[in-house]
Amino acid sequence: MTAFTLITLVLVGVYFVWLALFGLRRHRHLVQGPWLFFFRAFFPNWKFYHAAGKAPRLYVRAQGRDGAWGDWQRVYARMPWRAGHVLHNPVVNLALNHQNLVDHLWSDVQDLPEGADIRERVTYQLVTRLAHEAVRGGRWGEVPMLPAAMPEAAHFQFALRMDDLFEEDRVPASSELVLQSPVLPTWN
Repeated sequence: MTAFTLITLVLVGVYFVWLALFGLRRHRHLVQGPWLFFFRAFFPNWKFYHAAGKAPRLYVRAQGRDGAWGDWQRVYARMPWRAGHVLHNPVVNLALNHQNLVDHLWSDVQDLPEGADIRERVTYQLVTRLAHEAVRGGRWGEVPMLPAAMPEAAHFQFALRMDDLFEEDRVPASSELVLQSPVLPTWN
């Protein structure tokens, strides 16, 4: 083991201990707090194991330069399976990371204190960037984030909805709206 590897492991360990101690000091009976939010970078949101059924999904729509709005489209990856993905699959990991971010936004909406603004949360800001990237033609490797991106859009919106995972990319009739962003301008 090199000195660099050892120093890295020690620093990561100190980081975890510092976050845990600082977070538990303020909330002795709860394992939550503003500093423990940073643990999210290392662990997925496990709330999806609590109940079967509907899950949070991200939908986007864009307004063209002519002022016409497009249909809502789901931002969800459908990757073709390949045998090599068993050993090395960074593209699917990125897509799963994006879905995990959507799950965290849903969790933040559920845990939002009365009178607080979700737009101040980091997860909201990151999902805004994810939605913008999808509208502008973002891809997971070779797979587009949307069936029909609008890279020349003037404005966009995103919505967080609870629905079952269907094969179609349109909003299902049984979908429940959790959060809808205001109309946002696109940027370069």
